[in-house]
Amino acid sequence: MPVATDTLIEAMPTERLKTIANAVIEGKRLSHDDGLYLYHSEHAEAVRQLADYARQRQVGDTVYFATTLYIHPTNLCELSCPMCSYYAKPGWDTAWFLTPEQAEEKVRAHLDRNLTEIHVVGGLWRDCNLDYYQDLFTRIKKLDPRLHIKAMTPVEYDFLAKLHGISVEEVFERMISWGLGSLPGGGAEVLVEEIRKALAPQKITSDEYLAIHRIAHRMGLPSNVTMLFGSVEEPEHLVTHMCRVRELQDDTRGFRTFVPLKYHEENNALGKRKKRLKPKDVNRVFAVSRLMLDNIPNLKVLWNYLGVAEAQELLRWGGNDLSSTNLDEKIIVMAGGLSIKMTKETMSQLITEAGRIPQEVHSGYNGGEAPIC
Repeated sequence: MPVATDTLIEAMPTERLKTIANAVIEGKRLSHDDGLYLYHSEHAEAVRQLADYARQRQVGDTVYFATTLYIHPTNLCELSCPMCSYYAKPGWDTAWFLTPEQAEEKVRAHLDRNLTEIHVVGGLWRDCNLDYYQDLFTRIKKLDPRLHIKAMTPVEYDFLAKLHGISVEEVFERMISWGLGSLPGGGAEVLVEEIRKALAPQKITSDEYLAIHRIAHRMGLPSNVTMLFGSVEEPEHLVTHMCRVRELQDDTRGFRTFVPLKYHEENNALGKRKKRLKPKDVNRVFAVSRLMLDNIPNLKVLWNYLGVAEAQELLRWGGNDLSSTNLDEKIIVMAGGLSIKMTKETMSQLITEAGRIPQEVHSGYNGGEAPIC
């Protein structure tokens, strides 16, 4: 049950928190300074209560999840990002490349799992060109035209546009004609250049990343957007990231879900420089995200990044999306995330145990404000 607004305000232990609570109740936008205050406030339970109130009012008690199969065409990549545990170079024992035929067989082998979507993401590699994706998407749609294809990040779309000497708009046009339905949110890292350059100096800039999402939204492609936290950034960088995302959302309304990603130090160059790392309070990051992002309805909790118990707890800190079954997901696993079998029945049980209402969705669901999972 939602808490009464007067009770919520009375529960705030400082005048500043009471002022922020009033703003949340009245639907007024919080400032950058408000976000920093909430992050640093010693009154964690008060911040949690505000985030939970905002969540309940914005999206109710439903928690979404999907049954997703991941297709990673290759981990070969022309980039060598310090924060990445996924990439490989030719000749490495860890390298792989899936042909469209092999990817089709992988989908076929999982059709009995009642998949709701196919999530396609991989490295920047010239053999994974537009001809490759036309073949791949066509094969997926022939297997089951109802399967929603959520594919690739702005970094990959920029790579394809430059590889073929065409615009990003034309890349999207072709992909849509082959079955593309939406974009995941990867590759955002932190949308502050000094931090982005420390994490992924060869990637497109923050402005370019956001511009490609803007193009996607204009062309009718909804998307997610991520935020990597717990590496070398300060809290003010995270709040700036949220404000930049919020500003674009004001213009396009194309983001369905915000996805905080906890940085994992395993198997990457940045993780070896442990003295540089600045761990963050996970609960606080989620709560501040919910409160700052007043125009993005869904806040995704990735159980395989965080652990199942922590993911359930984060549903009390603003979360309303427990991600998906994550069949054959590799990027998180290779960075030290969980690799366990998760079924839709287990997902529903976890959500119910948290006192919430489970609802299976997929990225093509257009009713209300359902997320892109």
